[in-house]
Amino acid sequence: MMERRRIFTIGYGGRATEEFIALLKRYKIDVLVDVRTMPYSKFNPDFTRSCLAKILAYAGLTYAFMGDSLGGRPDDETCFVAGKLNASRCEERDWYQHGIARLKALAREQRVAIMCSEKDPAYCHRSYVVGATVAKDADFAVAHIDKAGELKTQATLEGEIKPRQLNMQVLL
Repeated sequence: MMERRRIFTIGYGGRATEEFIALLKRYKIDVLVDVRTMPYSKFNPDFTRSCLAKILAYAGLTYAFMGDSLGGRPDDETCFVAGKLNASRCEERDWYQHGIARLKALAREQRVAIMCSEKDPAYCHRSYVVGATVAKDADFAVAHIDKAGELKTQATLEGEIKPRQLNMQVLL
């Protein structure tokens, strides 16, 4: 049996750029996949899309944007119920499945981390929606880099998450 490929997740919120890059290097990440719908940071300009791509390139890492297909605020209004993102509705959409396929293809070739803004993965759609989708595939394991820089499995994290805790409300 083939070993499961690991896809990491990480959030930058409250981390200095140097600390963020050090964590990526600690876990030997090659590609950072940005799943923010709007990759802009008012409070930390280093994490805007163009700046982050340059900083990562300087550190020898690659930046990939997938917020258009895996972001937490899709343009598709049918993914929302009473203003809350419905994860199962997103999973049914072709654009979402295409994004997941792109992510898996990338992860087959390189070590990948999915990035969103929240530092704690228990508060972000990258783990609650995207990570949960990826973890359903027997070929992949999801490892979340938590706020302390340590790894948590998808199963462990799902035991800790309560939908009302999320910064962005998500329905299952």
